Amino acid sequence: MLSLTPWLDRLNALEGIPTVQLAADVEAAKSNTQLPNMMLVLGRETVSHGPMSNQARHRVKTEVLLVTGIRRRNQPLGPVATVGDDELTRLRRPALTQLINWMPPGCDIPVKWQRGQLLALQSHALFWADVLTAEYFWPLEETSP
Repeated sequence: MLSLTPWLDRLNALEGIPTVQLAADVEAAKSNTQLPNMMLVLGRETVSHGPMSNQARHRVKTEVLLVTGIRRRNQPLGPVATVGDDELTRLRRPALTQLINWMPPGCDIPVKWQRGQLLALQSHALFWADVLTAEYFWPLEETSP
């Protein structure tokens, strides 16, 4: 199973973003009331394999969600905000820059960004999830008869 400790260390070395924490699941990430916040959630693991033989290796693709929560502001309609005014972008950009194409320890394929999506829009907060994947090969252990 993929360890998120190196991910935390890498993100928490950045300045200008809140301290990134681990969450057990998406619901726990959405329940964090300290805003703004960033949480890492271990997602699905998909395992695929090649032809069965003594040398079979399983390819494990693990999803990691970076959940960003910001305080929701009720602003009057007016001119379009510039990128510098967008708090969500300001938090996500440096974090994603640190993770995309990074090779975490124990992985065989660099981290890829898969998608971003609105996770929840609550009366007080907006939660956005970026889905990243890390892949590694897991060799099938030989068993003696």
